[in-house]
Amino acid sequence: MSRRILLLLVVLCVGLAAAEPSRNVSSPEVNQGCSPAKECAEPMLMSVIAEGQNDSLYHVWGAHGAPTFLVAKTDLATSLRVNWTGFLAAEPNSLFFEGGLKHIFGIAIPNLILFNDTDDSGKLDNPDKAQIIVPMTDFTWKYEVGSKNSVREARIVLETITFRGESLPNDTKIHIEVTAYGKNGRSSVLPHLIRTPNSAQLDMVLDNLVFDLNSTCNETFKKEDKANGVSGFINPRWAMDLIVFSSENITAEDDIQLSTQKSLDDENTPGVFHLDEITTPLTRMYNHGGYMQWRPVSYQNSKREISKATTPNVNANFTSLKEISVPLKESLAYAIFGEDLKEMTATTVISFGQSKDEFYTAHNYTTWTVALGEGYPPKETFSTMVIIVISLGIGIPSLMFIIGGIVIAHRKCHSSSNVLIVN
Repeated sequence: MSRRILLLLVVLCVGLAAAEPSRNVSSPEVNQGCSPAKECAEPMLMSVIAEGQNDSLYHVWGAHGAPTFLVAKTDLATSLRVNWTGFLAAEPNSLFFEGGLKHIFGIAIPNLILFNDTDDSGKLDNPDKAQIIVPMTDFTWKYEVGSKNSVREARIVLETITFRGESLPNDTKIHIEVTAYGKNGRSSVLPHLIRTPNSAQLDMVLDNLVFDLNSTCNETFKKEDKANGVSGFINPRWAMDLIVFSSENITAEDDIQLSTQKSLDDENTPGVFHLDEITTPLTRMYNHGGYMQWRPVSYQNSKREISKATTPNVNANFTSLKEISVPLKESLAYAIFGEDLKEMTATTVISFGQSKDEFYTAHNYTTWTVALGEGYPPKETFSTMVIIVISLGIGIPSLMFIIGGIVIAHRKCHSSSNVLIVN
């Protein structure tokens, strides 16, 4: 009997795995069709196609101008087309989908912001805080295509190589790993976000960004001690402008919604019991829009220890895009939408830090990990192991209680029978 039950469980697990939705993920294409090659030394256009049974998802990324990361849902026969002459000249609508485009959702990061957190809140919510805006056009990038061991995952690594025309020191960089997925699971990188066949993950590290932004000579990368802070800021923290865009026209005040999932389980991300997410109207109403999802934790060292963690703070007051800056004009977002980008964008600021974490200079390291996807964001659930442990924890005492009750009842009945026989 036990063998039959075990066989049944195995068959059931295999059946569930086979029924699990999945997509075939292509190898990343970088600057495909760009000529001459010297014009496309940077990772300007990277694309991965995640093909399903009924549609395709295009994951499109670019580091030129404002780094941009988007997911587009299309018909199976749709192709991504580029007018490279127009794209290199930052012309609108130079990138387009030929065929059935259903939906686009993505983010762009036009600026980093260094600010002096005088009240030690970790938030850039006060315009009186001194700040220096660093356009992302000040950086140039290199890329590396990650190893691809299956049709379920594709990854690209991006790193800055110059800043304002100067080569960056080896230990000073912005490091981004972006990965597209073709099946359900969890990322191997803390905070171990949920991955789905409709999502990609962006993992960003601000590593040793302590250069002097006020320098007028060749001393931009001269390191300053903690007593002097960074660029004259004694309480320095990094923030960034975050542009959220969608083909849904998300300019109304309540179009973009920031919400939080709560959980009793911190098995995958120790010490963190929340999951934050941004959703568009179509996602909330029909499960066909876009979403961002992240754990509210930012690690301050490469080991990603919970003891060295702080908080990413997203300002919930989204505003419409008032003007298209130079970094945005050179980005993928502008290449797709052109001037219509103003009607399809909500903007906010995300800052990194929390009270008493000793500011950025405590470790000179900050991470942010976020999932971008199509449809409704996945829900946190207990893992199989946790369910087994909980079941055993409840089941064994309950079983012992039931067995004990049966034994007691049996003894009472047996005693009663003996009394009747004696009488």
